[in-house]
Parts: sequence; C-alpha cells; structure tokens
Amino acid sequence: MRRSVRLSGISGMALAVGAVHACMAVPVANGSEELSVEILADSNRDGRVDDLDRQSVVFANGDHGAIILPNIGDQESRCPGSEDAAWSDAELEACHDAQDNAPRAPDYFAPVRLTPVQNLTAEAEGFVQAKGAGAETIRVFLKTETGWDYLTGEEAISSALLTQGVELGVDARDIVRDSSVWDGRVELELRVADGTAEASDSVTMRIAPVIIHNHLENANTLFAPQSDGQVHEAFMAGLTQTVSETHPDLPLQRLNTVDNWAQDFVEFGHVSMPGPDGLKSIRVAVRSPQPTRSAGRALFDLKGPGFGVVQTGGDNYHQVDSFGNLETIPPYEHKGQSYPAGRVIYGDADDGVGPHTDFAKFFDAQAVQAPIVLDTSWLIIAHVDEFLQFLPAKNDRGWTIAVKDVPSALAILQDAEANGHGDTKAFSIEGGPEMSISELLSDAAFLEANERARRRIEMTLGRLMSETGVTEDELVRVPGLFEVADWDDLAQRASVRAEQLPPPPWLAEEGPASEIIYYSPGNLLAFYPAPVNGVLLDQETYILPKQWGPMIDGVDIMEAEIIEVYAKAGITAHPVDAWYSHHVSSGEIHCGTNVTRAIDQPWWE
Repeated sequence: MRRSVRLSGISGMALAVGAVHACMAVPVANGSEELSVEILADSNRDGRVDDLDRQSVVFANGDHGAIILPNIGDQESRCPGSEDAAWSDAELEACHDAQDNAPRAPDYFAPVRLTPVQNLTAEAEGFVQAKGAGAETIRVFLKTETGWDYLTGEEAISSALLTQGVELGVDARDIVRDSSVWDGRVELELRVADGTAEASDSVTMRIAPVIIHNHLENANTLFAPQSDGQVHEAFMAGLTQTVSETHPDLPLQRLNTVDNWAQDFVEFGHVSMPGPDGLKSIRVAVRSPQPTRSAGRALFDLKGPGFGVVQTGGDNYHQVDSFGNLETIPPYEHKGQSYPAGRVIYGDADDGVGPHTDFAKFFDAQAVQAPIVLDTSWLIIAHVDEFLQFLPAKNDRGWTIAVKDVPSALAILQDAEANGHGDTKAFSIEGGPEMSISELLSDAAFLEANERARRRIEMTLGRLMSETGVTEDELVRVPGLFEVADWDDLAQRASVRAEQLPPPPWLAEEGPASEIIYYSPGNLLAFYPAPVNGVLLDQETYILPKQWGPMIDGVDIMEAEIIEVYAKAGITAHPVDAWYSHHVSSGEIHCGTNVTRAIDQPWWE
C-alpha cells in the first residue's frame, strides 16, 4: 500500500508528495532477482500516467487518489426517452454506457499502467481487481490491439503482457450516493504470481464527485419547459428575443414537460477528471428528490454522449426538495479552508419533514462542495433563490452575494410619496393590484411582514458572511419587497400542511395526494417579482424579471433602481416579463428556466 505524508512550504504547488510506494517483494523460485511489480494511475492528476505518479499525492484540500469517472452517458444514444412508457424511471436511469461490461465509451476511461515486470517465467500470471467498499462499482478493462477487454478480476494477464507492460482503462457504473456506505475511494490492486513467488502493488482511486455549477461559469445552454398556453408562450417569446439579442449563439432548448418550474426538478452539474489535453467531463442532470413529479422524467431525453442523468430518491412531492432551493457559492478560501469547487447551499423549511434525507445525503456524499443549510422557514415556498444569488465581482474573491433588500425598496416608494406621487399606483401592469403607493406604505401589516423578512434575511446574511468572508461593503443589495401569501386565507394559518391544495397537472398520478406536502410553515413570498430570481448568462448579462412597479414620468421607478444597482456591480440587467407566466404563481424567471454552464475549472485544484 502506498504511504502519503503532507509536506509544508512547497512554493507554487497545490499538493504534497510522499514516499515512493512500496510493493511486496519475494524471491522467485529459480533464485533470480526479486519479483517486483508496479501499478500506476494518474495520482498527481496531470492527465498522464508517468514516473511522477510513483509518488503518493495529497492535495492541499486533503483530497487524494487518481480520479475515475462514472461513465453514465449514452455514447450510442441507444437508451429510450421519457415517452417510452414501457420503461420505469429506475430502468431509464440504469441505461447508460457502464450498465454492463461493454466498453462503449472508452474515451472516459481513467488511464492505469502496469509497468513491465522483469525476470518472469512463461507461467507467470497477473490479476487486477478493485478492493474495498464500492469495488463492485468499478470496471477494469485491458487494452488490446483490437480494443478493450473487460477484466472481472479472475482473468489472468499473461506473462508476455506483464513483461512488456500493460495499459488499463478504469471507469465506474455509478456515482457516490451515500458516504456512510462508501466514500467513493477504492484500491486497485495488481497481484502477480510466478511459481511460488508473489508480489503485489495497489493504487488509490476515487470516483469523481458530481459538481454543481456556479455563477462564475458562463451558460452554454438555456432550458425552459414546453408551454401550456399563450401566457407561457408570451414569456418564451420575450425570453427568446432577449437571448437572441444578447447571446445569439446560446441554444435555448425546450424540455418535454409543461411543468412551469424548470429550475425545480433538475440541477445541472458534471463529473470531471484530468486528461492530457484538459478536462474530461460528463454532464449530469440531477433529478430532484420528488419522484412523483413526472417532469423529472423529461431529463432522460437529454441523455446522450457525455450526458448522464441521476435520480436522488425522495418521497412524493415536497416543495423544499425542489432545486430552486439549491444554489452554489463559487470557489473561495476563508479561515484556512479551501473550497475549489465552491459550496452548495440549501434551505430548511423547519416543517418537521425536510429537506428529504436523500437530498442532504446526496450532496454530503459528493464531499467537495460542503453544504451550508440556511433557514427558509419564513417563506411559503422556502427556496433560497427567492432572496439571494451569487454574482461575479471585481474583487480578490471574484464574486459576491446579491441579496433582496427590503429597506432600499421601501425607500424608493417613500421618496416617490415625499415627492408628491403617493397617489400613483404601486403596480403598473394592466390587471394588477390597484393600491396606490400611499395606501401601500400605510398598510401596517404589510410593513410588519417586510420587517420580518428583513430580519430573517439579515440573519441568513450573517451566517453566509461568516462562512465566506464577504463583507458588507461587497454586498449587492437589490431592492425588493415581500407580502403575506393570500391563498385560502393562508395568513391565518400556522401551516398549509393542514389542508392540501389540488395537485398540479404535471404531478404523477401514482402519488397519493393525501400524502403530498407542498409548502412550508412560512407565509411570505415576493410582492414585486423577486429581482434576484433571474438568470445570469455570463459575467455581465442578467435576465431580470420585469418589475411592473410604479410609473412616474414614464419610468418604472422600482425597475430603474434595480437596473442601476446591477449596473454598479458591472452587470447589465435585461427585463423580461414573467408576471402572468410565473410571478402570479409564486415564482420568477430563475424558477422557470435552467442552464448548463461551461466546465473549465478542476474541482480538485
């Protein structure tokens, strides 16, 4: 087994090296030199297997081991899609390139080399096998002149091959799902027997974690669902026009579902390992732990070369398990800790139910994006994307926190009233609420609800700032207000769990409605469309939900101030109308869209 030690003070290096690995050496029967064997993998993660990999490596963040990809794409596009009713969700997930012992996608094999063994007799045999927990997940292939042969661990590698050296390819049948069962690491062991002499060597390897995208990565495909009517199609027309004007080469792809909330049933990420010419990656669509939400089945239509789908379990449909309740802090270092892949955050509605244990278990198991759990119990939908996001920034960190800010939104309305515009309607959209600015500002219950929201946001900010090192002067405070939800007198209820609302049309029929828990105990949601609930396309372009605020002298004063706040942060905000398509149903543009992003940052560096 290889030993590894951490060395300090290595200038310019992000890793530490230990002693050359040890192998078991035993004199061969004919009295010749000792039998010595060696197995090498890309332990230093430079995309090659060479002499430098003879040293054990522990990276600065404590990670170690050559990386193996879960080979879960569909290279030959042979797997069925969402509309094939003969296939269950589980069967659709299980259909991928590594489901059996065929080498369908060898480009995603991790390289492993057996160095030539000297002084072997013709009877010598070698065996390679994964050891330890999770070993059954690992596939090993032998490179031949005609392709790749699968090794079960029982097939012998001939003396002739061992003498000349052997190239292997290794992949995995699945991702890591539960670290309490398996942390994704295995030992790949080489054992050589020659008469009465034996020698062995092993190398540590680990499954690549599923990395969730962050906002420092530019969008490369924008997703939205199919439309269920003219209102949504009108939204799509506005979105399409804005994207075509700002990013004419950005594909906009429709998912095969009318579930309006494309952010909620899927989170996109990737698994990656080093290659000789850069990263080798497989995109991953992660289905939310809401198995009765039939929209998640549409993800199987995305499966193809270099694109896989994983399901995260769950039980029925619980609103807090939606992936609108999941965001990613970009990479950073703070208080001696390094997070090269950033960190995921998600909210806990504190409703005695969730997030579902499978939700937490999945993200804990990936290990490298250490989750932060925030309190979202004060919101009825209880999603973190309702009040915060992360933006690129020109600071040492490269990003900052954008947060929905109640005081600045109230100040906009108060200034308008002070300047004689109190009778102006608070909303400018046709058919919207009729109250004036003055009526709104004199509503004690409205002001109390927003004060409550402000306090809860500041508590959350305090936690995030402590965890990340972001300071007050770095924050981007975006004006926004909240209201008490008014669904069936929800303001008078302690919890909507007492009475179930009708299931939406995209909910799978097999889910008993009586067991479905929709909302959290909270009762606050966006008053004006939440200005942080849009889509960041790149470092400078943001799709903003159109505000429909008070119109004074031909200017929407709420929207104008929000656009100015983003502009000061170096980002151009482009308003798109999502009032009737999303806002009136308690969501915004971020909730109704999704993106895959560029994969250009190694998660281990």
